[in-house]
Amino acid sequence: MPKRRTEIYQLIDLAKIHHENVSWSNVIINSPISYNLLERRAMYFLSAEVKHKFVEKGLGVPDNWKELYFYLNDNDLGIIGGKKNVPRTYEVLCSLGKKFVPIVKTTPDGRIMEGKAHWVDAFFYNQEEDHYVVRISPEIMPYLINLTQDFTSFDIGTAMKLRSKYSQKMYELCCKYGGNFRYSTPLTKTQGIIFKKRVIPITLDDFRKIFNLEEIKDTRTGKVKKASSFRNFNSIRCNILELAQNELLWMYQNQASDYWFDFQAGPKAGRGGKVQSVFIYIYSRSHPKEGSLQPWQEGDLPLDPYETEKQEHREKRTPAQKLHSNVWYGLEHQEEVVYRLLSRYLTKKEVAYYMMKICEQARRFKDSYTQVIQVIQEKESQKKFMNGTKQYKRNNIMDYVLRKNLQDYGWSIEPPTSRKDRAKQMDLFG
Repeated sequence: MPKRRTEIYQLIDLAKIHHENVSWSNVIINSPISYNLLERRAMYFLSAEVKHKFVEKGLGVPDNWKELYFYLNDNDLGIIGGKKNVPRTYEVLCSLGKKFVPIVKTTPDGRIMEGKAHWVDAFFYNQEEDHYVVRISPEIMPYLINLTQDFTSFDIGTAMKLRSKYSQKMYELCCKYGGNFRYSTPLTKTQGIIFKKRVIPITLDDFRKIFNLEEIKDTRTGKVKKASSFRNFNSIRCNILELAQNELLWMYQNQASDYWFDFQAGPKAGRGGKVQSVFIYIYSRSHPKEGSLQPWQEGDLPLDPYETEKQEHREKRTPAQKLHSNVWYGLEHQEEVVYRLLSRYLTKKEVAYYMMKICEQARRFKDSYTQVIQVIQEKESQKKFMNGTKQYKRNNIMDYVLRKNLQDYGWSIEPPTSRKDRAKQMDLFG
């Protein structure tokens, strides 16, 4: 079928779906993908039913299990899976009770609990009245109603028309982070890194967890329940990111979605190393992309995740002010922190040398460990250092950070050997 005719039919289908917002707790938004495309459409549809029956009426989680029944007909199944796929959608509803959604929650005393919950725990077909009876699990209900914080609202009309479970998850993440969200952690604050709003840095390890790409083992038995997939950035880019980006952009252009996104690979682990993270740039109707409405490609103006202007105009602080604002100032275990920081870049022999020198200084001045932490963190926040090779970072730590930058605090450490000798050490100990 010609592309133009296919797009026309897609637009007709989109017009049939009712658009309305539902809200999910971020416990569900953050959980790994465990349902396929049609199963997730059923979940979106049932979320709207919960909204009409409980949320709009201001009701809480019901005590009576009979109130958790919902009644659907063939028209409803046609909305979920298409009019020609009602038998298939019926089979999906039959099997939903076999799958769990992974849930991680914190107990009142601060402990982390990992668990699993069903979306549907009972399903019946009433042959005489020709309708279907679905019972939503009471375990999932608290994540759908009475949400006052840490939740995400999204349009089920958009979510149900997406054609990939990966596009559905990317759309949920766009809705979660597409407002005035600015990524920040205690470490980025200490390093002075300011990300632009709606820019999300995600490590590939976290990305693989969210999209359920990792090998899954039973925590009790250790048996492998699911093999890993898309093991490197290129396979993730081709099979998930580009697919979801093109679909959301097409829907955005045709007024069927309020969000789409750009992405770029983050820094690599040394020259020729593997990509370690990915930057997601979220665009919306209220915060559109500047310039052309198309995905970023080579030759375009480079994407920049950082608020560089704000960083350049930050008020300059004295070394003492920087030190006192460091999150590790005055805390215990600083010696262990310094050891871990040095171990990122130096050989074991070099780490032992520097730890000995720092320990000698710390016997006279108690803030010595914090000073080392501060100068290393400042170096780590620099873009050139982030994108440098392993050897470049190693030389920077020894020749500049520990020999020159520490002079701001009245002391420094000379490198243990010459560069030539250090190159030999890298071969022996690296």
